[in-house]
Amino acid sequence: MKKFIFLAGLGIGFVIGSRAGRGPYESLERTARQVADDPEVQRRAAQAKDTATRVAQDTAGTVKDKAPEVASAAQGAVVGAAGAAKERLSNSSDATLDEDAAKVADASADTDLAAGSAAAGGDAEVGEDKPLSS
Repeated sequence: MKKFIFLAGLGIGFVIGSRAGRGPYESLERTARQVADDPEVQRRAAQAKDTATRVAQDTAGTVKDKAPEVASAAQGAVVGAAGAAKERLSNSSDATLDEDAAKVADASADTDLAAGSAAAGGDAEVGEDKPLSS
């Protein structure tokens, strides 16, 4: 891909920077059309598209499978951090801070992201008619 970008930039620079007139531009255009119309180039482009589609679908499936596990780990980390904050603040003399910490810790413990929530379940599907961005 980097080579293609380099060659495209080289071609554009040649066209823009050429002072030799229209002849080099037409020659470059003719060569580009020949390359684009080459059956081997078209076959490779189709193969690249198929590979990219397959990889995207495989990746989406993997993400969907791993999402509940990651959500559970994140929830555990949040509950642990809230509990630690509650304990640190329980040693404090400020009663308002203790109450706030207890509310945050209780709310974190009550939230169960891994119990079927759509946000944690990764229930989106990806296919040719369903783009990844939806």
